[in-house]
Amino acid sequence: MLGNTRQLEDRAKVSSGGGAAWNAVVGVGDLTGDGKNGLVARDTSGSPYRYDGKANGSCGARVKIGARRQGCKGLF
Repeated sequence: MLGNTRQLEDRAKVSSGGGAAWNAVVGVGDLTGDGKNGLVARDTSGSPYRYDGKANGSCGARVKIGARRQGCKGLF
């Protein structure tokens, strides 16, 4: 662990219905420089979206961040 003593937090629900359309979700940290952590998700057609974090811990509406073309194969 190279000196990092942080522990993982308990899992948290990230969707209450619309998540069935995702096949990958990644918590990537602050995407917009506003100090709030967001998510990146890929839908089943391969299109990537960002969900900006909000002050109350939830996420805002999705924003498409790329064209489908060949489909997004990995989220890192």
